[in-house]
Order: sequence, then structure tokens, then C-alpha cells
Amino acid sequence: MFISDVVIFYMKKILLQGFPSPGPTAATKNIVFLTDALSVLQALKSSKNKDLNDLTSALTSLSQTHTIALQWIPSHCNVFGNETADLLAKKATALQQNDYTTTYSEAKTIIHAQQHEEWLQEHPNHVQNDAYHALTRAEQVVIFRLRTGHNRLNHHLYTKLHIGTSDQCTCQTGGQTVIHVLQHCPMYENLRNLMWPQDTPMAQKLYGSLEDLRRTATFMSETGLSI
Repeated sequence: MFISDVVIFYMKKILLQGFPSPGPTAATKNIVFLTDALSVLQALKSSKNKDLNDLTSALTSLSQTHTIALQWIPSHCNVFGNETADLLAKKATALQQNDYTTTYSEAKTIIHAQQHEEWLQEHPNHVQNDAYHALTRAEQVVIFRLRTGHNRLNHHLYTKLHIGTSDQCTCQTGGQTVIHVLQHCPMYENLRNLMWPQDTPMAQKLYGSLEDLRRTATFMSETGLSI
């Protein structure tokens, strides 16, 4: 992996983790990225470099709420030993390089690691020790369909599959979505208060502990809805 690849990876990781929304006097309103990877900064100026699409998009998104600057800084300058190390490294590039091929096993490992990292970035709610895996098969089906939105509730059937006459819940107070059924539908208010005596956020109902997930699965079963 080249040093520029490392810089791109960590900049993307930092940006995807997000920054707090700045207030009128927040210190985080101004953000400066300091890097010695001049090649990355130069490549960002060119819209032809498709390898930087994700990084460019993340920076563009961040610039909507913050003032950002990318600053190049020279590295290893006037630091004892570093100048010598740089000189030796440059000399090494002129030497005959051994042609080491990547084995199938190594390539498979690299690809798997990259795909896994991208998947984690695209699924920020993923929990490695997800209680979902301790549920029964029937409970897993319910929670999976609630999490993904691919279910038999009117909203999905009507908007995605064009089944039915509308996405409205039978209570006629809104679309029959997952959040409507779990949080707002007046038809299940008594059952909801019985299952969750205190206000419980959606994240806890769908991504909480084993007890939370089982309570949610039981609630859906008690509503009689086909999920």
C-alpha cells in the first residue's frame, strides 16, 4: 500500500465518523487537514481521478456545515536521521526490484479485508456482538424485516411493489411504516405502553440487547400484523 493510499483511507475514516454540527461560535466550525501527501492534494484538484470519489464526496458534504482547508506540510525536514533515511529510500528505488507476485490466498485476504471495511462504513449501526444472532429463527425474521424495511407492511407493499391502494395504516393517521407501528400507531398504544412503559427509541427496539429485540418481536406478534 502506498503512503497516499494510507492517507486517503484515514481521511475517509475520519470524515465518515462525522463531526458535531457547529454552533455560531463553535471551535470545530473551522477544520484544517494537515498532510505530507502532496500527491493526494494534487489529485483532489482533478475531477478525472475516480479513485478519490468517496473522499471528494465526504469533503464536499463536510463543507456544507464547516469551513475546511487542506494544507500540505513537508515531512522529515531538519530532523536528525530522517534526511538520511529519505536519501537511502530514494537510492533504493533505483535498484533492481524483485518481482514478487501476489498469491491467490493473499489477494483473497486483501479483497476480503477491503470489502469488510467498506461494508462497516456503509452500515454504521452494525454491532459486532449483535444480540440478533441469539434470537430464534422466527424472531430473527421479524427483526431483520423491521431493520431492512423489506416487509409486508402497507408502506413497503405499496411504494416498492405497487400492491394495494395506498400505503396508509388502517388507523388512517399515517403510512404503515416500521416507525409508525413501533412508535406512533394509536391502534397499538395500549400494547406499546404494556411492552415499553417508558419511552424507548427505535435504535434500542431494533438494535438493543437480546431482551430489547425479543420484546420487539413479541410486540409485532401481538399486533397480529403480517410482517
